[in-house]
Amino acid sequence: MNGQAWLLLLEGAWTTLWISSIAIALGVVIGLGIALLRMARIPFVEQALVLYVSLARATPLVTLVLFIFLSAPTFGLAMDRNTAAILALTLNTAAFNAEVWRTAFISFSREQKEAALACGMTNGVFFRRIMLPQMITSSLPGLVNEMSFLIKSSPAIAVIG
Repeated sequence: MNGQAWLLLLEGAWTTLWISSIAIALGVVIGLGIALLRMARIPFVEQALVLYVSLARATPLVTLVLFIFLSAPTFGLAMDRNTAAILALTLNTAAFNAEVWRTAFISFSREQKEAALACGMTNGVFFRRIMLPQMITSSLPGLVNEMSFLIKSSPAIAVIG
Protein backbone atom coordinates (compact mmCIF):
# COMPACT_ATOMS: atom_id res chain seq x y z
CA MET A 1 0.00 0.00 0.00
CA ASN A 2 1.14 3.49 -0.72
CA GLY A 3 1.18 6.47 1.62
CA GLN A 4 -2.13 7.86 0.42
CA ALA A 5 -3.91 4.58 1.22
CA TRP A 6 -2.48 4.64 4.75
CA LEU A 7 -3.70 8.20 5.22
CA LEU A 8 -7.20 7.18 4.12
CA LEU A 9 -7.14 4.26 6.57
CA LEU A 10 -6.03 6.55 9.41
CA GLU A 11 -8.73 9.06 8.53
CA GLY A 12 -11.35 6.29 8.59
CA ALA A 13 -10.08 4.97 11.91
CA TRP A 14 -10.18 8.46 13.42
CA THR A 15 -13.73 9.04 12.12
CA THR A 16 -14.85 5.69 13.54
CA LEU A 17 -13.26 6.50 16.89
CA TRP A 18 -14.76 9.93 17.46
CA ILE A 19 -18.22 9.19 16.05
CA SER A 20 -18.43 5.94 18.02
CA SER A 21 -17.23 7.65 21.21
CA ILE A 22 -19.93 10.30 21.02
CA ALA A 23 -22.62 7.72 20.19
CA ILE A 24 -21.49 5.47 23.05
CA ALA A 25 -21.55 8.30 25.60
CA LEU A 26 -24.97 9.51 24.49
CA GLY A 27 -26.34 5.98 24.14
CA VAL A 28 -25.41 4.95 27.69
CA VAL A 29 -27.02 8.05 29.20
CA ILE A 30 -30.13 7.95 27.00
CA GLY A 31 -30.46 4.21 27.57
CA LEU A 32 -30.38 4.79 31.34
CA GLY A 33 -33.07 7.45 30.95
CA ILE A 34 -35.25 5.12 28.89
CA ALA A 35 -34.84 2.34 31.45
CA LEU A 36 -35.76 4.73 34.29
CA LEU A 37 -38.87 5.88 32.43
CA ARG A 38 -39.89 2.31 31.65
CA MET A 39 -39.48 1.29 35.27
CA ALA A 40 -41.68 4.23 36.35
CA ARG A 41 -44.55 2.39 34.61
CA ILE A 42 -46.27 5.47 33.20
CA PRO A 43 -48.79 3.78 30.86
CA PHE A 44 -48.51 5.78 27.61
CA VAL A 45 -44.81 6.58 28.04
CA GLU A 46 -43.93 2.97 28.78
CA GLN A 47 -45.77 1.70 25.69
CA ALA A 48 -44.12 4.32 23.46
CA LEU A 49 -40.68 3.37 24.79
CA VAL A 50 -41.38 -0.35 24.35
CA LEU A 51 -42.27 0.40 20.71
CA TYR A 52 -39.13 2.51 20.21
CA VAL A 53 -36.84 -0.12 21.76
CA SER A 54 -38.41 -2.91 19.72
CA LEU A 55 -38.21 -1.00 16.44
CA ALA A 56 -34.70 0.34 17.02
CA ARG A 57 -33.38 -3.10 17.93
CA ALA A 58 -35.05 -4.74 14.94
CA THR A 59 -34.03 -2.16 12.32
CA PRO A 60 -30.73 -2.80 10.52
CA LEU A 61 -28.21 -0.05 11.21
CA VAL A 62 -27.66 0.68 7.52
CA THR A 63 -31.39 1.22 7.09
CA LEU A 64 -31.52 3.56 10.08
CA VAL A 65 -28.52 5.56 8.84
CA LEU A 66 -30.01 5.97 5.37
CA PHE A 67 -33.46 6.81 6.73
CA ILE A 68 -32.14 9.55 9.00
CA PHE A 69 -29.78 11.02 6.42
CA LEU A 70 -32.27 11.00 3.55
CA SER A 71 -35.40 11.98 5.49
CA ALA A 72 -33.90 14.86 7.51
CA PRO A 73 -34.34 17.42 4.69
CA THR A 74 -37.98 16.33 4.36
CA PHE A 75 -38.56 17.55 7.92
CA GLY A 76 -36.66 20.78 7.28
CA LEU A 77 -33.55 19.68 9.16
CA ALA A 78 -30.17 20.55 7.71
CA MET A 79 -28.05 17.60 8.79
CA ASP A 80 -24.54 16.77 7.65
CA ARG A 81 -23.41 13.17 7.35
CA ASN A 82 -21.51 13.13 10.66
CA THR A 83 -24.54 14.37 12.60
CA ALA A 84 -26.76 11.82 10.86
CA ALA A 85 -24.26 9.06 11.66
CA ILE A 86 -24.03 10.05 15.33
CA LEU A 87 -27.83 10.26 15.60
CA ALA A 88 -28.37 6.86 13.96
CA LEU A 89 -25.71 5.13 16.05
CA THR A 90 -27.01 6.79 19.23
CA LEU A 91 -30.63 5.79 18.56
CA ASN A 92 -29.53 2.23 17.86
CA THR A 93 -27.23 1.79 20.85
CA ALA A 94 -29.58 3.60 23.26
CA ALA A 95 -32.25 0.97 22.59
CA PHE A 96 -29.86 -1.88 23.32
CA ASN A 97 -28.43 -0.09 26.36
CA ALA A 98 -31.93 0.54 27.70
CA GLU A 99 -32.53 -3.19 27.83
CA VAL A 100 -29.20 -3.77 29.59
CA TRP A 101 -30.06 -1.12 32.20
CA ARG A 102 -33.61 -2.45 32.56
CA THR A 103 -32.38 -5.94 33.36
CA ALA A 104 -30.05 -4.43 35.96
CA PHE A 105 -33.08 -2.69 37.51
CA ILE A 106 -35.14 -5.87 37.49
CA SER A 107 -32.38 -7.95 39.08
CA PHE A 108 -31.96 -5.49 41.97
CA SER A 109 -33.40 -6.90 45.21
CA ARG A 110 -36.34 -5.11 46.76
CA GLU A 111 -35.07 -5.91 50.26
CA GLN A 112 -32.13 -3.53 49.84
CA LYS A 113 -34.50 -0.67 49.05
CA GLU A 114 -36.66 -1.50 52.04
CA ALA A 115 -33.59 -1.58 54.30
CA ALA A 116 -32.32 1.76 52.97
CA LEU A 117 -35.70 3.43 53.43
CA ALA A 118 -35.95 1.95 56.95
CA CYS A 119 -32.59 3.58 57.74
CA GLY A 120 -34.01 6.96 56.69
CA MET A 121 -32.46 7.29 53.24
CA THR A 122 -34.36 9.25 50.63
CA ASN A 123 -35.05 7.66 47.24
CA GLY A 124 -32.41 9.89 45.62
CA VAL A 125 -29.68 8.97 48.10
CA PHE A 126 -30.64 5.31 47.87
CA PHE A 127 -30.43 5.37 44.08
CA ARG A 128 -27.14 7.27 43.96
CA ARG A 129 -25.29 5.46 46.76
CA ILE A 130 -26.66 1.93 46.74
CA MET A 131 -28.59 1.06 43.61
CA LEU A 132 -26.61 2.79 40.84
CA PRO A 133 -23.16 1.43 41.85
CA GLN A 134 -24.52 -2.13 41.93
CA MET A 135 -26.37 -1.62 38.66
CA ILE A 136 -23.23 -0.35 36.96
CA THR A 137 -21.32 -3.41 38.15
CA SER A 138 -23.98 -5.86 36.98
CA SER A 139 -24.64 -4.12 33.67
CA LEU A 140 -21.01 -3.45 32.72
CA PRO A 141 -20.51 -6.66 30.69
CA GLY A 142 -23.62 -5.97 28.62
CA LEU A 143 -22.73 -2.31 28.12
CA VAL A 144 -19.16 -3.12 27.06
CA ASN A 145 -20.50 -5.76 24.68
CA GLU A 146 -22.83 -3.18 23.11
CA MET A 147 -19.97 -0.66 22.87
CA SER A 148 -17.86 -3.24 21.08
CA PHE A 149 -20.72 -4.06 18.73
CA LEU A 150 -21.28 -0.37 17.99
CA ILE A 151 -17.63 0.18 17.08
CA LYS A 152 -17.64 -2.89 14.84
CA SER A 153 -20.89 -1.89 13.14
CA SER A 154 -19.96 1.77 12.67
CA PRO A 155 -18.69 1.19 9.10
CA ALA A 156 -22.40 1.10 8.20
CA ILE A 157 -22.20 4.88 8.16
CA ALA A 158 -20.05 4.65 5.03
CA VAL A 159 -23.24 4.37 2.96
CA ILE A 160 -23.81 8.11 3.44
CA GLY A 161 -20.29 9.10 2.51
